[in-house]
Formats: sequence, structure tokens, C-alpha cells
Amino acid sequence: MKKMLAYKTKKNKDMRQILIATDFFPKIGGAHYWLYQVYKYWPEQVVAYVQDYVNDMALADLQVEFDKEDHGPLELRRLDLSLRGGSLLQPKNFLRVLKIGRCLSKCSSSDICLHVLRTIFDSYYAVFAKFLAPTRTKLILYAHGEEFFVAKTSREFRFLTKMALKKADLIIANSHFTKRQVREFFSKAQVEVIHLGVNYKDFQIPLSKALAYRHKWGFHENDVILLTLARMESRKNHARVLRGLEKLIREGLSVGYVIIGIGEEEEHLKTLVRELRIGDKVRFLGRVSEEEKYLAFNAADIYVMPSIQHGSMIEGFGIVFLEAAAAGIPSIAGNVGGQPEAVLHGKTGLVVDGTDEKELREALRYLILNPEVRKKMGKIGREWAKQHDWKKISQKIYEAVSSVCLRA
Repeated sequence: MKKMLAYKTKKNKDMRQILIATDFFPKIGGAHYWLYQVYKYWPEQVVAYVQDYVNDMALADLQVEFDKEDHGPLELRRLDLSLRGGSLLQPKNFLRVLKIGRCLSKCSSSDICLHVLRTIFDSYYAVFAKFLAPTRTKLILYAHGEEFFVAKTSREFRFLTKMALKKADLIIANSHFTKRQVREFFSKAQVEVIHLGVNYKDFQIPLSKALAYRHKWGFHENDVILLTLARMESRKNHARVLRGLEKLIREGLSVGYVIIGIGEEEEHLKTLVRELRIGDKVRFLGRVSEEEKYLAFNAADIYVMPSIQHGSMIEGFGIVFLEAAAAGIPSIAGNVGGQPEAVLHGKTGLVVDGTDEKELREALRYLILNPEVRKKMGKIGREWAKQHDWKKISQKIYEAVSSVCLRA
């Protein structure tokens, strides 16, 4: 086993760092992407207990390849952390939590610091470990946003979420919006807001490469290209963008729309495109590689994702808005959740009511018809993105965690 690096407490004890995530790569998701980027740049070694997808036919081979890569200070250890049915009240789930929680509490003779992705599911193992070893265990909990809306759907989730927040020594919230959700459950929670980040350098693509990639889309050279890179689900609001696009095209605006991603709404959206008769102006690209993602942002003119709240699902922040900013293009975001913190209205893009089709259409028209505004917003956006480079975000979180671990 690799020698563990550690924080030093005032009592000069080593503190072992352990990350727990019931969702992890190669599965795609914003929450665990957040943690991966933070700990990839962590200055000390972290043992990561993460979900094992060995029995998932779609992910097993991808997992093998991913685990071979260099993950910096992260030492990956795969376990089956899934809870069948999602309830802790089921005997098998309860016993699994007890077993893993006990192992965590005994995994080191020194103090331990547990870094946990979410209150629902992920925190159960850590809370029990802290219950078993309260004096030598610190709990750092990450708050993503939507989990608190999910928690309100069940008495069990509400109770367990509140308990996790009470046990946490520090909660890292991705936005002030998320911080307010935390405080609704536990007003005395120790919360620090640290926004998400972006790998800024990855989005600095030569113009010639971006233009060559844009040419592959087959649009007219004068078309203003809209881009949405997101999972195809109702809250991302692709359908309203398409309806607004159809009206703008009928007005005579030269515009195209590229949609990247997959999801349960895919067939519905493709049907809608056929019904609106705008198939020649829309491209569905499905999944793309990381390199293609960087090219797509640089090849587009406007990023549009006016997310709305859909049931318990809401946008806690929105990394994609920082990615668009890093590529130098403005965004159109929704006014719910943490989106208004990711997109600075009138500076790096526009924030609209995603449920108001007219307001969305007016925002699209304004940016489509004003290239100088797009250019100015793109310039400000790049500076905004630089401030949120993942290395800087990781350092901020490291300092916040250190302040907790160094307490007497």
C-alpha cells in the first residue's frame, strides 16, 4: 500500500483522508465530476471508496480502462455501495451500511477525515463511522443542491439528511442557493460556499481547429450556432429552445442548433424537430469525446440551457456555463437554482425565466443579432472562468478542510 500523506492536527496526529462516492466514473454525472476534479489536484493522498460497476455490462469495460489512468493523489478502491431500493430501512441495506461504516471507522489507527459526496446514500456510511469513532473522525459533506429537494419527498430521507448535516464538521456548498437549502434542514450547519470549476486551459483551442469542426456540422457559414451540451431530460429545457428556434427561423434569422448528449427525452425532441420542420437547422450528436466537447464549445456562438425545476430536480450550479465562458461564448441560463451564480446576467450571458417562452426567445434574438455583445460577454466570460480554474477551486476547498482538521 502506498504511504499515506496526511494533515497534521495540533496534537501532531496523522489524519487519513477518505473519499466516499456511491456514483463515480465511468458513470457520467455532475456531482462526482465535481469531486473528482477537486481531489485530482489535492496536495495529499486520498483513498477513494467508490462504486464498483463490474456487474454493469455497459460500464464494466469502461471502468477497467478508467482505473488504469493516472488519477493523481486519488487511490481508487471499488466497492458495491449501492442501496437496493434506496431505503435504509431494508435489512440488507442497513446491514451493508453497518458493515462498511464499521470498516471505515477501523481502517486506520490514526484520526480519519471522511469526504462525502451527497447527504442521500453517500453520507449513511460516514455518519455511522463517525458514530462509532466520534472523537477521531471528521466529516466533510458536499452539498450539490437537488438532493435537498429529493429529501423532502420522504420522511426517511428528510430525517437522514438532517442527521448527516448535524454530524458534518463542514459542508461545502456549490452555490449560495444550495447553502439556503442546507440551512432549511439545519440552521446551525457550518457551510462554506465554493463554486464549481473548469479546466480553463483545455478550452483554449486554435481558431482553425474550431472552424474545421464547425464546418462538419454542415450549417451555412453565416449561421449563428446555438449549443446545448447536457443530458436530454425535461429540466434542461431543450424543447422550449426548439420552439423558440422555430419562430426565430420563421422570422428570417440565420441560426443553427447543436445538441450534444443522450437521455430519456431524446426521441421526444427528435419528434418535435420533425413536427416543427426544422430538421435542417438542428444536429443531434449524441455522446462526444472530451476533445470534441472542447471543440464544440469553441465552434459555437451561444451556449443555451435555460434549466427549470422539474419535480425534485433542479440545477445546483451548472459547470457547463463555466465551460462556455472558458471557450469565450456567452450563455443563456435559467433563473432557478444556482444558475444565476454561474452566469452573470448582462456580463457573461443572460439569465431568463425558462418557463417563459417569449422571454427565452427574446434573449436568443438579442444575442443572435448582436455579435459585438457576444464578443464582449465572451471576453468577460474568459476572465470569469479563469477565476474558477479547478486548481484554484481545489486549493480553496483544501484550505477550508484544513481549517476544520486543524482545530484543537
